[in-house]
Amino acid sequence: MTDVSRRNFMTVGAAFAGAVSAMGTGVHAARAAGGGNGFMAASAGGPDGPDGPGPHRHRAPGLQGICALCEVTGGGQKVYGIAVEYDAAIDPASLAHDTYTTSVFPAAQGFFAGMPQEPDKNDTTAAPKRRPVAAIYTNDEPALRPDRKNVTGRYVITEFGHDPDLSLPTTDSDRVALTQDRNVRTTDGAIYAASKTVWSNAGQRGNSVVIRGVDAWEQHHWWWDDTRSAWLEYSIYLPKSFLEKGGENRAYPLVLAITHSGTSPDGTCAQTLTEQCIASIWSLPEEQDRHECVVITPRYERTTMNDYWEHTSDVENTYRLVASLLGNTWNYGNPNLDDRRDKVLKIDPRRVYCTGWSMGAMTSLWLMAKHPQTFAAGLIIAGQQRPGDLVPLAGQKVLIITGSEDDKATPWNEKCVPVWEQAGGRVVRPAERLDPALIFPLDSQQKLTDQVNGYLAPDANITFLTFEGVDHMGSARKFFYIKAARDWLFRQVKA
Repeated sequence: MTDVSRRNFMTVGAAFAGAVSAMGTGVHAARAAGGGNGFMAASAGGPDGPDGPGPHRHRAPGLQGICALCEVTGGGQKVYGIAVEYDAAIDPASLAHDTYTTSVFPAAQGFFAGMPQEPDKNDTTAAPKRRPVAAIYTNDEPALRPDRKNVTGRYVITEFGHDPDLSLPTTDSDRVALTQDRNVRTTDGAIYAASKTVWSNAGQRGNSVVIRGVDAWEQHHWWWDDTRSAWLEYSIYLPKSFLEKGGENRAYPLVLAITHSGTSPDGTCAQTLTEQCIASIWSLPEEQDRHECVVITPRYERTTMNDYWEHTSDVENTYRLVASLLGNTWNYGNPNLDDRRDKVLKIDPRRVYCTGWSMGAMTSLWLMAKHPQTFAAGLIIAGQQRPGDLVPLAGQKVLIITGSEDDKATPWNEKCVPVWEQAGGRVVRPAERLDPALIFPLDSQQKLTDQVNGYLAPDANITFLTFEGVDHMGSARKFFYIKAARDWLFRQVKA
């Protein structure tokens, strides 16, 4: 497997499933539970074959299969639990924390989420490591529940503890194992006996995986420009209300989230969504509840912009993709599914936003400078540009966040400040360095929120904040979690 690139590997997977599941980044179960909206993907693996969670021909009564329950964090994709599927609803009174032995396989040696030329994280020879169960409950779908309450269903959810610091790099593959060590009882009273059988989520076409907030994305869309014979691959998240009856009559905000160069040279659509939270954070259910929007993220064939300020045609192609969506003619939302067939997506032209990290932030700055009439605001995380090229930003709404240890983004943006001020921009650049320890845990950000909102002055259009002790890589893992920054973005509306 080591002599196969990730892109080639994914192409092989597409031959089986029409999409990206060979890396274990999508799951048949997720598509079934979510109305078929998710990654077109792999089936699961039990000890006897490739069938797994989700509708399929059941084996003998009892345990049918397992899948890994994951979430994308600033540190990459992490395994937060295992869903255990049975053929009948399970009585939660028969469950205890020691009903199962649960394990996660470590990622392959040398894997670091988001880095170019990294190994396949599932190409590991390491033994699985025990992962203690922090909560156990029943559910009617293979998914974690925030309240951890029992819901009548045939899935048992074994949930692991979550580290509150979501910036810590992942050490997980998405391959898991489980044994049922105690008897389990159905709601009808049938007993499913304990067994020494070791169940795995590995299957013939990849690992069975559900990724919260990510499986609802549509991947492998292609924007095409006949006039230039140019194309661009991208993924799109469609809001739930759009998929409901009458959703095509609403106009939605649009977030263009551009990832970094580490997912470009040898990457896939799946990796732009799973190896950093740059794009996927905007599609989390709790974020959509607060700021419902369409999200798009391009998948580039190469680095779009380098440190010499040179860029490829993909930068302008990205703008052309945005412009095509603004034309309110997009109707490619999987014509095989009833909830989106023949629907035309409408975008609110007053609420188009761009964001990104590193190369993605550099690209966002360039797009805002070259097309100032398009974007209501930009959230720029650790990106920089040549000051003379960014004069048009003096009249736009921009929030720039860097780390004090970032020796490119921080000094280059400081060189832009006088350029913007001379061009009439109103810039807030505090001398204070903010404390990154205030970002996590997420439910304790009030002090940070007050600080950030205090700097977001109503009479300024550019705010440039820096966190103490954070380097370039750390900025990607931490800064997208700043709630006040995300809220600020959606408050901006073009006149």
